[in-house]
Amino acid sequence: MEWNAWSQHVFEPYIDDYDLGDQVGIIDQYWAGALHRLHAEVEVFNRLIAHQGERGRENELALARILERLLPGRLGVGTGLLFDSAGKYSKQMDLLLYDRIDSPTILAQTNQLLHPIEEIQLAIEVKSRLTVDGINDAGKKRSSINDLAPIGGTHRPAFVLFAYDAASSPQAVARNLQDLDISVRPDLTCVLDPGFIAGPRNLLDPTADSEDFTYGVTLLHELDKDGNRASGRYIRGDPTGNLLKQHHEGALYPVVDFAGGVALADPSRALLLFCEILIRMTIAGTTSKPPTLSHYLKPPFRDIEQV
Repeated sequence: MEWNAWSQHVFEPYIDDYDLGDQVGIIDQYWAGALHRLHAEVEVFNRLIAHQGERGRENELALARILERLLPGRLGVGTGLLFDSAGKYSKQMDLLLYDRIDSPTILAQTNQLLHPIEEIQLAIEVKSRLTVDGINDAGKKRSSINDLAPIGGTHRPAFVLFAYDAASSPQAVARNLQDLDISVRPDLTCVLDPGFIAGPRNLLDPTADSEDFTYGVTLLHELDKDGNRASGRYIRGDPTGNLLKQHHEGALYPVVDFAGGVALADPSRALLLFCEILIRMTIAGTTSKPPTLSHYLKPPFRDIEQV
């Protein structure tokens, strides 16, 4: 969807709610804008579309539009089933990152609904609201990919779980992910509200050595006198106020329990980290050069706190 006059008219009330001013840097402004556009698209479509299945598909497409603007041009964003040379099929995947260059032209006749497993870089399961059943369903989809046999031992695609919000706390989501067998657990999980991210430690932080499962929430940083993020310092919420969402400087943020009180979460930073990790996952093994975006993410941007 182009950001034309119509979409500006529809989404403008939402964007105005998130005016961040000049106090934040270029990366903050861009990714806050990307998040708010994503939220605006989802909010509008969810109001217009009554059927739950179609509503979920629009939520998938909203995320796909963000990824299409971000990912390297050789990667396409599609949907469909994976298959192997033995004729086995996976379950339906919400979003697939596939190799645009090497995909056989015969599949163009099916709008890329069928994909050889060898050409898929990454599969993404998208949930409007993440529940225990949704996590278990993601595990079954990952298992259906594991059952396929790539030619010549080609690596199987990574598997990612993305949700707009969750029906339970970050701790409960983490426990439910850990309850999955490691062979079917998503490589990366992101719940946009409240900014929850989970996966191997060295995936979330490329400077780490451990592959242990870890999780946390991206909290809203305090700013120093120069307007820069202060690592490890976060905006506290009002424990007597609304414990779901609270305003801070004209914007509305999720509230999470933290360090004996409540703090405000920062979903735009979770979206930023999610997309940067996706880029690193898609280029793994193809180049020794890290993506440019990774160089811009100084330690405050990578702060993830268990809550």
